[in-house]
Amino acid sequence: MKTLSEKEFNGLNANAMFTDKAEQAKQELSPLMQEIRKYIPQAEYGYHVVEGEYPAFYGLRIEFTCNDIRFHVSKIYKENKYKIAADMEHFKNVNRYDIERVTKQYEKPCNIGTFTAKKVNDWINYYTSIYNQVAEEDTENTQKVAEFLKDIENETIRWEKQDHSKGTITRNGLRFTFYIEGGHLSYELSLNYRGTADYNTFRLIADNLYIPKGNY
Repeated sequence: MKTLSEKEFNGLNANAMFTDKAEQAKQELSPLMQEIRKYIPQAEYGYHVVEGEYPAFYGLRIEFTCNDIRFHVSKIYKENKYKIAADMEHFKNVNRYDIERVTKQYEKPCNIGTFTAKKVNDWINYYTSIYNQVAEEDTENTQKVAEFLKDIENETIRWEKQDHSKGTITRNGLRFTFYIEGGHLSYELSLNYRGTADYNTFRLIADNLYIPKGNY
C-alpha cells in the first residue's frame, strides 16, 4: 500500500475503472475538504493505491502537514463525526502497543461534529505530543537494536527469518535465540545437547564440566 499526492496519482498508468472510483471518492469528500480548508489551507487529497504494473485505487483521505508531521482526517461513522490523527506507520522500531501506551498518557479531545479552528488545533496539539514521544521511543529502540547487533557481530548467527528478526547462536553446548520485533529484543537460552541423557551427563552439565563432542 502506498499513499500518493493527487499529481502523482494522475500520472499513474491506472485502470480507468479505478480512476473513476477515485474521482467519485473525491467528489464525495469535496464538501468536507472545503470545510477543512477554512482552517487548514494546505489540506490535500491522499490517494491510497496497491502497487503493481497497473496500480489499483484503494481509498482516498484528506491529509495535511503541520509541525513537520503528516496528519489525516478520519470519519467516525457511528457518531457521524471526525477526528484528526498523525501518520506513524513509518516508525519501524515501535509497535502498536507502544503507541497505545503513549496515547493513554494524553487527554483526547472531543470528536469533531462541526469544524472550528480551536477543535482542529486541539487535535493537532494532541497528536503532536503523542507523535513526538513515539518518535523519541523509536529512536531509543533503534539505538538499542543497533548496539545489540554490534555486540554479536563476531558471532556465527543462523538467521531463521529473511527479515533478520530471529537468529540463533550456538556455542559450547548452549543455544541463544534472540528476537527483534518492533524495536524490542527478547531472548531464549537453552541447552544444545545431543546424546544419551543419563545421570553422568546431568552431573557434568550441572557442574559446568560438560564438553559436547565436536564442541558444537
